Amino acid sequence: MGTLLQLDNLKKYFPIVSGFIRKKVVELKAVDGVSFTIEEGETFGLVGESGCGKTTIGKLLLKLYEPTAGKIFFRGGDITQLRGASLDEYRNAIQAVFQNPYASLDGRMRIWRIIGEPLIVKGWSATKIKEKIEELLELVMLPTDCGPRFPHEMSAGQRQQIAIARALSINPKFIVLDEPTSLLDVSAQASILNLIVNLQKRLGLTYLFISHNLAVVRFLSNRVGVMYCGKLVEMADSRTLYVSPKHPYTQALLASVPVPDPEFQTEEIVLEGDVISPINPPKGCRFSPRCLQYRDGCEKNEPPLLEIEPRHFVACHLFVS
Repeated sequence: MGTLLQLDNLKKYFPIVSGFIRKKVVELKAVDGVSFTIEEGETFGLVGESGCGKTTIGKLLLKLYEPTAGKIFFRGGDITQLRGASLDEYRNAIQAVFQNPYASLDGRMRIWRIIGEPLIVKGWSATKIKEKIEELLELVMLPTDCGPRFPHEMSAGQRQQIAIARALSINPKFIVLDEPTSLLDVSAQASILNLIVNLQKRLGLTYLFISHNLAVVRFLSNRVGVMYCGKLVEMADSRTLYVSPKHPYTQALLASVPVPDPEFQTEEIVLEGDVISPINPPKGCRFSPRCLQYRDGCEKNEPPLLEIEPRHFVACHLFVS
């Protein structure tokens, strides 16, 4: 076991243009200097509010976006410079399961074609493709005779199983799971989560699990990173983060999670103000306009991400000596 992926000061800015000549007016800083590693065989959870940059990081890893600055290393090699056959090899090793199973599957294709499309592109024979599709359908717990059906004939949970089978078709090492259960009902969510866990154990997969659902992330992840407005504000082992959160934003997030126990009392943390815009963020700590533990200087100086305990990192002036 070792480091599979490493993000080094990764940035992604989107230009906002105006006028007839489409002149760049300003930049939206979707991801602004994020660094972390993902170890082989683990699930790294990425959480935060909508618009904090979670999905953008996933798309950067998938090479759907090119970074504005920073590096991404896969098994020690810089993938930001990959081209041609090397890029194809990397894309074979990394796949994705997206949020919306109604949009991510082509409704005009039959299920066997959706799952087998990557294999067709690679030039597999029809016999081998048929055998592989049957194997994948069994692997994701779908009946092997569902191949001739169209996606609209399947439930939302079954569609997500099809998407997982497609992602597994070329034997990837790493999968980006971008809110794969957010549009499913509770029973379907449980089935998909258990499937994801079982596939990881069986196939030795590594996951980046992106979600705003903190309970789901706790169930699935070994380590968790918390993002706020393009920045990583806290990172720790899953149990440590949920039992002993240090950053005021993480504390507020966890306080908002309902607990199904009428006898359990949690301290309510109400954040004031609106989520700041990534177009014009504060110069210092981006959470400072809403922070209940604000102190002088927070709005002027950006706090570094420091290791305050073994494997527990926090970007907060409360921990800067």
